[in-house]
Amino acid sequence: MEHRGVVITAGFDKSKIAIAIAKQLHRRNVPVNGFIVVSPYSWSRLSRYIKKRGISFFWKAIPRLLGFSSISKESKDYIKEFREEKKIAYKSIKNWASDHGAAYHSVSSINDRNVVQYLKEATPQWFIYSGGGIIRDNVINVMHGRILNAHQGPLPEVRGMNAAEWSILLGEEQEVTIHLIDQGIDTGDIITTKPFSIDADDTVNSIRAKAKVKGIEGLVEVASKNNLEDYELRPNNSNHRQCYILSSAMKALLHKKLQIIQRT
Repeated sequence: MEHRGVVITAGFDKSKIAIAIAKQLHRRNVPVNGFIVVSPYSWSRLSRYIKKRGISFFWKAIPRLLGFSSISKESKDYIKEFREEKKIAYKSIKNWASDHGAAYHSVSSINDRNVVQYLKEATPQWFIYSGGGIIRDNVINVMHGRILNAHQGPLPEVRGMNAAEWSILLGEEQEVTIHLIDQGIDTGDIITTKPFSIDADDTVNSIRAKAKVKGIEGLVEVASKNNLEDYELRPNNSNHRQCYILSSAMKALLHKKLQIIQRT
């Protein structure tokens, strides 16, 4: 069966993750049909982020929205190293799409009716989630269970936000879980996992970047296939804990825990 290609989401045009996924799939001769890029500048989206994470998060996010690295100079930038190794020079999804004949849809919501209509017309093999907000039923239903996500922690043990950080705090394995998106929060069937280690010079930021690289590799591996027959899908469990954004106190505890791990 011929591969029908993929559509990739992103939370902003300068998403290095979305560009890397597209570039690696293109090299595997997997058609990249298009992108759904959710504008970070819509007031509804801005207000949600400010309410959820505070105004300080918004100011910290500006450099990333403009394409600059969010990794501090003290942290190893695994995403930058990956891009250099794979010779990925593009900094704009729009430019990549234009040069490779892919559709580019800028929307205010990932659940916009225009997104649903486009997916109905494009009928991609996979819809790859790389940011842009919570996907609702109207999009999930039109894709019939073919939405892929890379979760930065083990499932079902660590669902929700800051999964890489919570995995350290809770003493869980460091791994990225490639899974299907369903109506729950990180409750879709588990396809495969990509473990990684914590090195002596890693920081919290570099561990997150390392997890993102593993996520890119895992999504590309799975999305390159026409189906999931090569994998033994595991059911997820929505009864496990759901984690939320770390408070300042938990961040301080996380740094202490990381130091202990690196000394042993």
